Amino acid sequence: MLYIDQRRPEGGNHIDIFLISHFELSEESYEDVLSFNNDMLGFKPTCSYCMDTLSIEEEFEFDFPCDMLAVQRYVDDLLNRVQASKLPELTHKDFDFLSQQ
Repeated sequence: MLYIDQRRPEGGNHIDIFLISHFELSEESYEDVLSFNNDMLGFKPTCSYCMDTLSIEEEFEFDFPCDMLAVQRYVDDLLNRVQASKLPELTHKDFDFLSQQ
């Protein structure tokens, strides 16, 4: 999953969630993912979120450890597909706030 946090000037955040998958999830699995996201984000004040599915053709594979830059190319391609310029910069402190109600 890819989480993109957008801080809004009027206060609060909007988080776009992209479920990245090379296969179609069962209804039960999809509901589990929705429940996971809702447990993390559903009760946060001044925070909205939306989840979308980003289908990819095949599972990511690369020549470990010879082609480590393949990870960056893969992530850059995903970011381009969701029209995001870069991943958010996170610190350990950011994860503390993400899990709080």
